[in-house]
Amino acid sequence: MKKAFRTGDQTLIREINLSIILNCLRSTAPLSRSQLAQMTGLNKTTVSSLVKELLDGGFIKEVGLGNSHGGRRAVMLDLNPNAGNIIGLEIGVDFISIILTDFRARILWRSKRETDPTQNQDTILNLAIELARDARAAAGPDGDSLLGIGIGVPGLVDSSSGVLLFAPNLRWRDVPIKDVFTSELGIPVFVDNDANVAALGERYLGIAQNTEDFIYLAAGAGLGGGIVLGGKLYGGVGGYAGEIGHMTIVENGELCNCGNRGCWETLVSQRAIIKRAQRAAESHRESRIVELCKGQMEQISISTIIQAASEGDETAERVLEETGVYLGVGIANLINALNPALVILGGVLSLASEYLLPAIERTIEERSLAWPRQTVRIMASSYGSDACVMGGVALVLHDILRRPTLAT
Repeated sequence: MKKAFRTGDQTLIREINLSIILNCLRSTAPLSRSQLAQMTGLNKTTVSSLVKELLDGGFIKEVGLGNSHGGRRAVMLDLNPNAGNIIGLEIGVDFISIILTDFRARILWRSKRETDPTQNQDTILNLAIELARDARAAAGPDGDSLLGIGIGVPGLVDSSSGVLLFAPNLRWRDVPIKDVFTSELGIPVFVDNDANVAALGERYLGIAQNTEDFIYLAAGAGLGGGIVLGGKLYGGVGGYAGEIGHMTIVENGELCNCGNRGCWETLVSQRAIIKRAQRAAESHRESRIVELCKGQMEQISISTIIQAASEGDETAERVLEETGVYLGVGIANLINALNPALVILGGVLSLASEYLLPAIERTIEERSLAWPRQTVRIMASSYGSDACVMGGVALVLHDILRRPTLAT
């Protein structure tokens, strides 16, 4: 049987136009009907009809009158923050983070719980489901306002089926994340790699809103990357692009959890930075790092290293500078290969960006081609540790704004 392809029928055209109106209001509100017509190229009659549908559906609202330019003041429109609630969830290697937002992506409720990667897979998933139920309860007694949940997970994901294929740092394989949460919550569920999700969050809501080509780097237990080209998340043939943490940087280097040696993440992940600090502190017992962890080297954390660096500790500064050099080597490769306009440092990298950036920029200057280097900016994430959960919200918004669900 031949597959029926949807062509340019009136319903499809209406959905596209509704999406265009919603996206204009998301990025530039408040706007009048006349301004929407000018921005979209749609005629005023069509815009008025679409606006009425969106008002009736509760997705937008009238927010008063605009400034007068000699004639009657126009009624201004904006997204309706009460159109519904959205859950953003991140299942990290050693934590679960979750937020509840309104339709304007403003955080209304949040929770975060530490986990142990050696825990049973079902134990961690059950905790994530429990937190999702708490978020649903925070949305209201019946949860009818929930528009969906977006989930970021650390590993290779088949985003069409929502299956986590392989998470090396969790040692999970073939986990049907989408099916699990759909059966438990009964709302639309969207799942993708955590760095991809965070990149989408920056594209929709953060510092990359006006940038078509950029790379998001997320460091935690591992190192992931989200690649946006031409304004769209780049997934490659199978949807698995972005595993840049597993580029080989050092031949026969340290064994990575993926099975390769010398992967980039073995040099710049949170785990790698802490190990570097532990070795440095053992050699320099006078370091402020040793004081802050009270001589218990296993207690060294990223915040410990950053605090020591902020107090002028040379050992901590050298640890972060060395990390910045290794980051710069990998970023230079990405700049030469992809010519992005922006590279965003996320996760723990955003927290330490003040100390990492000088070494990163110096290394890029030494190792990348001059032409692509001239057009790239290196910046810290606008959301820091919230980048992935905000990206989860963006996953749901992305689906709604592409095809708003309105009565026909």
